[in-house]
Amino acid sequence: MATPRSEPVSRLRSQFEEAGGKPTYVRQMFGRIARVYDFMNRLMTAGLDVRWRAFAVSKIALGPGQVGLDIGTGTGDLAIALAHASAPDARVIGVDFTPEMLDIGRAKVERLGLGDRVEMRQGDGERLDFADGTFDACCSAFVVRNLADLPQGFREMLRVVKPGGRVVCLEMSHPYDPIFGAAFHLYFDRIVPLMGKLFGRAFEAYSYLPTSVSAFPDAPALKSLMEVAGWTDVRYFYRVGGVVAVHTGTKPAAVSSDSSENR
Repeated sequence: MATPRSEPVSRLRSQFEEAGGKPTYVRQMFGRIARVYDFMNRLMTAGLDVRWRAFAVSKIALGPGQVGLDIGTGTGDLAIALAHASAPDARVIGVDFTPEMLDIGRAKVERLGLGDRVEMRQGDGERLDFADGTFDACCSAFVVRNLADLPQGFREMLRVVKPGGRVVCLEMSHPYDPIFGAAFHLYFDRIVPLMGKLFGRAFEAYSYLPTSVSAFPDAPALKSLMEVAGWTDVRYFYRVGGVVAVHTGTKPAAVSSDSSENR
């Protein structure tokens, strides 16, 4: 027997199939809401998303000459936050597969005078077009929930980061207090889609948001997925009672051949 929360998830899977798969559905959806994406983020979170990003990038701030990667950069807010938190000559590359979002992000980067520090490229987070060990750190915000293959996404992040490099993942999560959780879901499941319809004519997109969260692993389960992918020292930090969680991890340092025992 279907539960109230399983029915929207089932409908969403049908929408994925009709669109030709989850990646195509997600790309088209974000293309439609690109013009209202930043505004809706601030509105839905009362501006707290800015603080969440600042907290996330503080965990991987880049040193002089280092390069970071922002996966699913969208309109560039996390890449810009990482650039601001890092050394003046550090660089950030943001990748996203939605051209409409990248167009807005590139204009924002130029407007802020960060064109020499933040580069926006088209790319797929599950199949990154970079060599192994390219980056000193990797980050994402509200992205991994949209991946078709979550473990593959974390493996790709691990592959392109240098040994000893860091990852940070900012994502929606599940409130740990049941009373607060019930109030949050009333807002998130009912009010947010109406806000999307009122301000962006995007009821479907902002109905997708709470449905995708309901099917997403909680913070401890996401920690386990990252560890299985190969990340070590994985930790998570709740924000606002578990509405979001920030996960961090480290790529194991390379083992030198001359460090092994002589036999």
